[in-house]
Amino acid sequence: MKYTFFFPRLLVQSILLVIYASFAFGANQLSEDEVQALKIIGKTLGKGWDFTADPCSEASGWITPLTDSAVASNVTCGNCTTAGDDQICHVTSISLKAQNLAGTLPPELARLPYLQIIDLSRNYLSGTIPREWGFLPLITISLVGNRLTGSIPIEIGNISTLQSLMLRNCNLTGELPTHLAKLTDLKRLLV
Repeated sequence: MKYTFFFPRLLVQSILLVIYASFAFGANQLSEDEVQALKIIGKTLGKGWDFTADPCSEASGWITPLTDSAVASNVTCGNCTTAGDDQICHVTSISLKAQNLAGTLPPELARLPYLQIIDLSRNYLSGTIPREWGFLPLITISLVGNRLTGSIPIEIGNISTLQSLMLRNCNLTGELPTHLAKLTDLKRLLV
């Protein structure tokens, strides 16, 4: 129970730190490789992002105000490095909760090497959980309330940083992979 309250507070503090840091330094820009990956990810998910604004600029369409914790449409950047007057940043979190997305889970999320949080809860996403996700430094995977099929890939057990795996109310089948026992930092498992 202690971890349930600690994690949201830590997440909010982390997001605020990224926002304050972006104002303290020059303009944030997403690396071009990650922009191309987001274009593919958006198409696969069925999310129409506006790429006329840089995803790390916190412009409308990339970050929405927190008015309801059950609904979110946020791409959060961090892990920035200075390049001239600008900062090159990387996607660290994608939270698209209750967005009526009807696509599939994109393996291309693996092209976002700094991604720590994937929250695609309460959508209409179908298909299987991509094995490629097992090579990301993820802390949280939340796919609650989607139309997923198949089993949990054994590669998810390779994510040594994973603390929260929430797959409740999906149509997943099969047994839990024994590789999940390798997740020594896992604090929350909902299946």
